[in-house]
Amino acid sequence: MKTHVLFQVLLSVCLFLSVANSSYGQTRYKTFCNGQTKYKLVDLDVKKTDYDVQGTLRISQSYDKKNKILTLKMKNEYKHDVFLYQSITSHLFVCDYADQEQFPANRIPISISGDVIIRKKIIKPDSTHVIPYNCEGMIASGFDQVSFEGTVPYFLVDEKEEIIAIGSFRLEENRFDL
Repeated sequence: MKTHVLFQVLLSVCLFLSVANSSYGQTRYKTFCNGQTKYKLVDLDVKKTDYDVQGTLRISQSYDKKNKILTLKMKNEYKHDVFLYQSITSHLFVCDYADQEQFPANRIPISISGDVIIRKKIIKPDSTHVIPYNCEGMIASGFDQVSFEGTVPYFLVDEKEEIIAIGSFRLEENRFDL
């Protein structure tokens, strides 16, 4: 238990330091992730320059009307593991809309791992992580559209789970009719 808490604290400090360094104009290495559509790579802050960080984290959304399941898929196209971490504050939400309003009626926080208890997820190279969300309750409550919203922070890590780079995607709104 102590190890788990210590690990969470260390990751939070790393994220804080990364944001602080970017805010104060520190020298940083940046790279582009080619092939992205609809999703903007906010930044990839390379911490260890000895690694090849070419690739991308490809994110897609879909909605299955028959089964009423909203799905977020994350495919790791890097040569390294992608480490997803859910901090205490949620960064990912499911939004529901009534009568196709401009703003969501509800923003429901969801875990990046797809499980409330599990706070981290490692996606191996050429693997896909899927987060399904059942929308039956939204339909029963009278909502007519749904979408994912938020950011997907992630770490590229080596075989020892040491951070190579820190990245983040901001999901663009993609509404689906229920």
